[in-house]
Amino acid sequence: MKNTIKLFSIIIFSATFPWHCFAIDSWPGGAGTTIATLSEPSGIVWHEGRQSIFVVEDSGTLKEINSTGTTLNTWPLAGNPDLEGITLAENDRYLYIGVENPDSIAEFDLGAESLTGKSWDLTSWMASADPNQGLEGLTYRDGYFYAGLQENGKIYVFDLNLSVGGDVDYVETITPYASYSDISGIDYNSDTGITYAIFDSANALLELNAADGIVEHYSLPDSAQQEGIAIKTNCLSRTADVYIANDDSGQVVKYASYPITCLDADSDGVSYATDCNDYDAAVSSNQTYYRDVDSDGLGDAYTTSQVCSLAAPEGYVANSSDPADIFSSGSKMYANGNYHDFFTIDPTTVEYTDLNFFGDDWREIIAVGLVSKRAYITFARVRGSEVAVTKRVRVKIKRKHKTVQIVPNSAKNKFTTRFSRGKKYTWKAKSSGSFKRSK
Repeated sequence: MKNTIKLFSIIIFSATFPWHCFAIDSWPGGAGTTIATLSEPSGIVWHEGRQSIFVVEDSGTLKEINSTGTTLNTWPLAGNPDLEGITLAENDRYLYIGVENPDSIAEFDLGAESLTGKSWDLTSWMASADPNQGLEGLTYRDGYFYAGLQENGKIYVFDLNLSVGGDVDYVETITPYASYSDISGIDYNSDTGITYAIFDSANALLELNAADGIVEHYSLPDSAQQEGIAIKTNCLSRTADVYIANDDSGQVVKYASYPITCLDADSDGVSYATDCNDYDAAVSSNQTYYRDVDSDGLGDAYTTSQVCSLAAPEGYVANSSDPADIFSSGSKMYANGNYHDFFTIDPTTVEYTDLNFFGDDWREIIAVGLVSKRAYITFARVRGSEVAVTKRVRVKIKRKHKTVQIVPNSAKNKFTTRFSRGKKYTWKAKSSGSFKRSK
């Protein structure tokens, strides 16, 4: 008995609250502005090339209006009294018009400003018990036409041979949301990769991704009979203008500030998923910069920073060609990526230089530190990230010196240390990294 009650409860719950329910979020865009009042507008599409809107009316008329609602062109379409959808394919010279009763698609040539005579019959797949519950939305996506059937809320996908009228292949049927029938408008936007479907009775808008999964579920901003939707993107502001055609009032309403994410907002050919700044066409990936501690304009290849900017951060440069990027800090010296103990004490003054005595891939760093009446001379060899302190010498000087100068003589593999009070010593360097006083 308990199992029977439990099963009955599951059946009631399933029937009342279908699985995969989505919460309906409130309308995310701005308030509506009526830009035009027409005669039963039922399908609408934005034409990017012409920067205008094309609207079909139930009475069999095609109109072109601008973004503020001014009528630019009017074409009566004889023999097609029940127009319900409109879209563009790859060639934006041609409009494809969805006809209800019988469900079909007709081609309109904007160049000739007339129907071409080509049409494609969809009634074999989209037949409805009520002829007034047929095709009620049309869009073009990735080479296929998507037609909504008002009776059941499903979307039927077709492959049309646009060179030959009547040549049509059925591909599949999509059920956007099982609880919704009365689909009334569809628009696919290639900038966002999203299909926007509106359902009049449910007063809802669904955003469908490339796999036809629901990514957003919004209530529509008006309870009027909303039968057409067109999206005009502004990728750099991350918003769109949404145009909705209201069949009963005849109004075409614009809703600004609808949030979007474009696949490639800056049109640099790099998807937003990998572009570190999809709102700057000059930057698509993180740039690598190198720490230039000695401020010579050459960077250290072993200390890097990745930044999404064409401007290097402070202390870094774009190149990595510094063979010895060095900097003194007390008893330690930074050399090509790491700090090393150059001195056994903390000098009060340090001078250093880097040389290439022997014309090989090693460089020699000579550092002299002063403490009272003593000088500490350190010799190190550097090759890339390899740093070896090879010899240290302590020199006792009779008088206290404040500064020291290192004067190299690379031709003879020598260097001279000159102190502020005139005292100097000359040293001979060896390729092993050793050095000694030179007479």
